[in-house]
Amino acid sequence: MGKNFPQRTTLKESPTLLGETLNLIEKSFHYKKPFSFSTDFAPLMDPSNHRNCFIFTDESSKVVAHIGMKDKILRVNGHDHAVCLLGGIAVDEERRGEGLFRSLMEDVISEKRSDCAFFILWSDQEKLYKKFGFTLSGPQYEYLKTENKPTYEKTTYASLSPQDKGGIHYLYEKSFATRFLTPARTAADWEMIERISSADLFVKRDKQRILSYFFMNKGQDLTGIIYEYGYMDEMEKFIDEIRAHGTVWSPVALSETNTQQFQFMLAPADRRLFANFFTDYTKGQFAVRDINLMKGEVYFDFGEETLSLEIPEFLRGVLGPGTFEELGDLAPVFFSGLDSI
Repeated sequence: MGKNFPQRTTLKESPTLLGETLNLIEKSFHYKKPFSFSTDFAPLMDPSNHRNCFIFTDESSKVVAHIGMKDKILRVNGHDHAVCLLGGIAVDEERRGEGLFRSLMEDVISEKRSDCAFFILWSDQEKLYKKFGFTLSGPQYEYLKTENKPTYEKTTYASLSPQDKGGIHYLYEKSFATRFLTPARTAADWEMIERISSADLFVKRDKQRILSYFFMNKGQDLTGIIYEYGYMDEMEKFIDEIRAHGTVWSPVALSETNTQQFQFMLAPADRRLFANFFTDYTKGQFAVRDINLMKGEVYFDFGEETLSLEIPEFLRGVLGPGTFEELGDLAPVFFSGLDSI
């Protein structure tokens, strides 16, 4: 590469590079037709978010790397906390090993660090992302599909009437977003979900009223996985019922837990915002004073003591798995497949 390359830009600054960028991502993720990354991850790749789609180009203006970012809000005890989700991370296979990934990742993290409490991404490449301060966090349990008879009607969110959409919103707020700490959704967020046409919606009705629902599948991304649900019944009974349709993911361990896995990777961002979030989330039980990224430590008050823990130990002690006994009543953090990127 030439002395002044790669050049960094965004899809907002260079909209003509959208098709090439999507081709790079789909090739890196081994997408197969008829699946589409821009459909499965519409909130990330929508023009309204192109300012957060960062790319590197070479001297011939070819896209050689991409990292996407999406801003989200976690509302905790009446306070809004900004977090940054990362996704669509791809490097041209012919340019791997040249430091493009590290350079673009460091650029994005540096630019967005002051905007959010922490970064989240989804990957099984622990060794790779650990270099950037990411820790595998948050338990996720799998409840495998059963041979019971399916009872839900398959549809799509986009095809629902305004009344039925309102019913879905109500169930989401009163169950999923109440039982778990999950990103706040605006009307614009629901409109974006309508564009994820690869996500199947299943509903159960009582005459014309939707009693419960769940989302399953998301194109190539979440085939056969139930990752969001709204219900007013007892949780274990409900999950047992919907397992007739597919494997259920939940951050809660029930009496029959099949498999535990990590939910996401998390890295601290702004020190003050990180401290505010975890102080709020733990209801002040752990009043976070500061984090030292160089030493990899978190400093916090617990009772009359000021303690320090290594960042991974702190994150898993608060978010799980292995949540500290003192924090056992916190609503678990859980990102629906409609929000994750």
